[in-house]
Amino acid sequence: MDARPPASRPRAWQIAWLAGFTLLLCGPALAWLARVPPPAAMQELRELAPYPDARKTPLAQWPAKFEAWLRDHYALRGHLIRAHSVVRHRWLRAPANNVIVGRDDWLLYSGERTVEDFMGRDAFSPAQLDQWLAVLEGRRAWLRERGITYLFVFAPNKSTIYPEQMPAALARRAQPGKLDQLLAHLRTHASPVESLDLRPALLEQKRTQRLYWTADSHWNAHGLIAATDAILARLRGMGLDAGAGDWRDALKIETVPRIADCADLLAMRDLWPAPPEAQVRLARPADLRDATSPLASLPPWDTAPWWKKPVTTERASARGRAVVLSDSFFRAGGVPLDAIGHVPFEACFRRFTGLWEWATFDQIREIAEHEKPDVVIEAWTERFLKVIPADHPEFVRARVAAGAVK
Repeated sequence: MDARPPASRPRAWQIAWLAGFTLLLCGPALAWLARVPPPAAMQELRELAPYPDARKTPLAQWPAKFEAWLRDHYALRGHLIRAHSVVRHRWLRAPANNVIVGRDDWLLYSGERTVEDFMGRDAFSPAQLDQWLAVLEGRRAWLRERGITYLFVFAPNKSTIYPEQMPAALARRAQPGKLDQLLAHLRTHASPVESLDLRPALLEQKRTQRLYWTADSHWNAHGLIAATDAILARLRGMGLDAGAGDWRDALKIETVPRIADCADLLAMRDLWPAPPEAQVRLARPADLRDATSPLASLPPWDTAPWWKKPVTTERASARGRAVVLSDSFFRAGGVPLDAIGHVPFEACFRRFTGLWEWATFDQIREIAEHEKPDVVIEAWTERFLKVIPADHPEFVRARVAAGAVK
């Protein structure tokens, strides 16, 4: 019989707390001894700290470097991160630094000051608007001197096309942002730059199809096809031969599970609910073949990772030579992971070169010299408009010669 007074006996919650605390302290060591592997689906979005080399690391720096390594490699780290993400983002619906948990389990990218722009709180200054105007008119004028047409395309953010999927408190505060500012500035100055805002085409298509992946920042197959169709229509309106008319026949829509970038940013790959998504794969016409661009051996493309390498194709029955400069929306959005860069434009033009790069003057000069395109299409995603390209004396000269705004 226990002779201790009842008040001195440990209570059940105290025993549970002590057991939990002991497990928390000993768990990583036990997991290390048992060689528990990290979660297979978890994607590290940065390079983890390496174990410090005792022969190369000064003694004074070794403790800090060892601590950095230990933080990145202690046992159960990945499992604890994923458990924290489930509680914080799945159960509590809390946002991360660069992802918003929206309605219906949608995830929306909030990095690059996307939310501030969504609410109209990240406006361009007058000087920035003038810089954009000068850059675009300089590129147009310089290319025009060489017989090359220039089209600047705006690809909208997911939150711009689907504001209703934002949390209600944010959706109510939507205001015109930098894209509207820049388009208004081009109109006010009667700029000769041919530009295309893809919002009207996507909003029209949105009535019948979902256009963006629910747990990813990019559009899906239907969004990519709608954007391609709008660009080709604009080229025809500009009097250009807009390529092969049978390009849609080369497209095969697949509905498959999809790895999603926003879910990865939450460390919740395979944990976040996501329906199968639409992606488009080219069922290649018989006369479509891969080609090589001289640009592939020039900077910056010569040292680019495989997913940023130039993609060049030729199709004997098509017409026109096109170069498309873009980021991931026109390179990876809507296409399978094993076909990054292979987009519907391949079936549209006699020669197509897709480049993942915001081009400098030197790169545009190389494009004009080596590819000799009929048209250069430069597509910018809305969230990156804050990164204004640099002007160049050659662009200034061409702009002045064309009589455009200085």
